[in-house]
Amino acid sequence: FIFIFNTKLLMIGVEGPFDLILVILASVTAMLVFAAATQGFFIVKSRIWETLALLLIAFTLFRPGYWWDMVYAPTEIVDPVQIVQVAQDQPPDVDLTIMAEGETIDGDFISKTVRLPLGPAGEGAVRLEHGGIEVRDEEGKVLIDNLVFGGPAEAAGLDFDWQITGIQIVAERPPKELMFIPAVLLLALIVLLQRRRRSVANK
Repeated sequence: FIFIFNTKLLMIGVEGPFDLILVILASVTAMLVFAAATQGFFIVKSRIWETLALLLIAFTLFRPGYWWDMVYAPTEIVDPVQIVQVAQDQPPDVDLTIMAEGETIDGDFISKTVRLPLGPAGEGAVRLEHGGIEVRDEEGKVLIDNLVFGGPAEAAGLDFDWQITGIQIVAERPPKELMFIPAVLLLALIVLLQRRRRSVANK
């Protein structure tokens, strides 16, 4: 079940050898700590608070992003006026999440959040066209000027003259692996306390 918490173990989002080694070490440590917590024994028999701390450590090592998301928002909303530049600045072969609203052919006014594939790196307008839309700026409002027939935007339910109200992008923030530091420090404290208890018991 570890893969559910950390998709990097499936080589998804790994940014290099060091990142992979860090993920593997953290996951192996988390498995051992989780086993110790569920058995109630680490170096010596664990106290209740130590068992709870070990479970907290294991969870943090498995999924550091859970706590990081409480400190730093994982995404941010960008002014749609910047959509062409934002599309150009994105890495190759990623999706762009846009929020749009407009009137359907049935006369209903709806809002949608959809993800459009941008394809390979290139000019922003070309990448948006890969996602199925062409846009125009009309007095500060960004509108869908054209839909590519059978493209991703049309398949997602967008239509002509719909207004793009926002762009959701991944926020720039410190690496979530920094949460490993307090987890390892807490683990070191438990190791120290349990080794002291074992030493006293052996005397």
